[in-house]
Amino acid sequence: MVSGNKILTRKLYIVISYTQSSGKHDFSMITEQLKLNQDIITKGLERLGMKTRQLGNLEVLNLFYSFYNPSKIKSQPLTNKTIEALTNHADIL
Repeated sequence: MVSGNKILTRKLYIVISYTQSSGKHDFSMITEQLKLNQDIITKGLERLGMKTRQLGNLEVLNLFYSFYNPSKIKSQPLTNKTIEALTNHADIL
């Protein structure tokens, strides 16, 4: 099916993980290491002719929500208002 038809758009999602090598929790160092890894991956994909961009918070939540709740995504979409409600009541969850 793929070889016979032109595919105009493909979306690939890459999750960059971080494994802590020491017991220290230096947030700025972790952020710097993740950004460095993101830059390496982005440049590699761009050399292959792919466009890249980082997803925002709502986009990430929508991606996971649609993956785990495909039947509800159209009837109960996530919105900024939903995110605010979840953030404001995180201590209850």
